[in-house]
Amino acid sequence: MNEELDAHVIVPILADSLTIMNFVVPKNFADQVNLHAMKLIEAFDSHPSGQNMDPNNKQMQALSFIIQSAFGNYLADMPDNHWDDDLPGIAEFE
Repeated sequence: MNEELDAHVIVPILADSLTIMNFVVPKNFADQVNLHAMKLIEAFDSHPSGQNMDPNNKQMQALSFIIQSAFGNYLADMPDNHWDDDLPGIAEFE
């Protein structure tokens, strides 16, 4: 390959404990999450703990933090037996 091109190709490596998730959301929601991630990056850039963030994937790290934190808080607010409730079936929404 071209050495000049090789210098600009960044290949992220995932550990065995990591995976990639893809899902569809409304554009407004995605914009809000991305804006919050950018604000989080700005805050980390001015904080000593943010110095260790890989500059090549700050946005992915911030998005991952937001999604994991939000889902963790969601689960923390759920009662232990929340799956035991009579949840509506899909047919009920048709």
